[in-house]
Formats: sequence, C-alpha cells, structure tokens
Amino acid sequence: MIGKSTIVWIAVSCAASGILYQTSYKAQEQEQQLARLNRAIVAEQEAIQVLKAEWAYLNDPTRLEKLSAEHLLLQPTRAAQIATLASLPDKDPNQPAPFTPIPGRKPGSARPDMIERAPAPKASPVPPAPSRRQPEGPVILAKYGATR
Repeated sequence: MIGKSTIVWIAVSCAASGILYQTSYKAQEQEQQLARLNRAIVAEQEAIQVLKAEWAYLNDPTRLEKLSAEHLLLQPTRAAQIATLASLPDKDPNQPAPFTPIPGRKPGSARPDMIERAPAPKASPVPPAPSRRQPEGPVILAKYGATR
C-alpha cells in the first residue's frame, strides 16, 4: 500500500503545481494588459503631436492676419481714437443710448419693429437680485438687427 506520507507529498506537489500554473497565467495576463496600455499610450502621444501641429498651424499669426483681413471689418487703431477717461463727457442718465448703424447696412433697411427701444429703466434704491430665468417673449437686439 501507499504510505500516508506519499499521499501527502502528492497532494502538496499537486497544490504547488496548481498555484504555480495560476500565478504564471496571471503574470501573462498582466503582461498582455501592460502591452495594450503601452500601445494605447503611444497612440495617444502620436495624437497629441498631431493636435499640437494642427494648433500651431491654426494659430499662425500670418494665417490669422489674412483671415481677419478677409472676414472682419477691423482696421488698425489710430492715435486719434485713444482718449483718456477725463476727456470723456459725463453721461446723462435721462438720455437713451444713440442708435449705431451696422457697417455695410443701408439706413432704414432694418425692420421697423426692431428699431423701437425699450423704455429707460427707473432708478431703484436697491438693485434687484440676479435671476437665472430667461425673459418672456422675444428679446429685441435693435443694434444688431436680430431677435433672440
């Protein structure tokens, strides 16, 4: 018959081989996951390099200058346009803001309902609390010729 010690040694060797198999399987799985992560990191770094190159192209000053000259009505600031705060006249609170026409639009081409101005707000001793509600009805932006 087989001795008790032989059975114990066979059981211990089977348990050790099972633990060794499980450990090596987990190690291989971890190595595969590490390789996947390293490939993902390299792909992200390449994508970042592409985005940096695109950002550099989009922010090129000569390109932006060309686009602004093509699409905007901006001109360089003249020295006569710069004023000090002391040289500005005081604002009359009873006088409404003047209507500024849009460059490139003919006077009188705006819709009549957009030219009307809202009445001047009455002065109150305590300012109202800020509200997150949207105003009811259309908001008229007469200066820009649009409604919201």
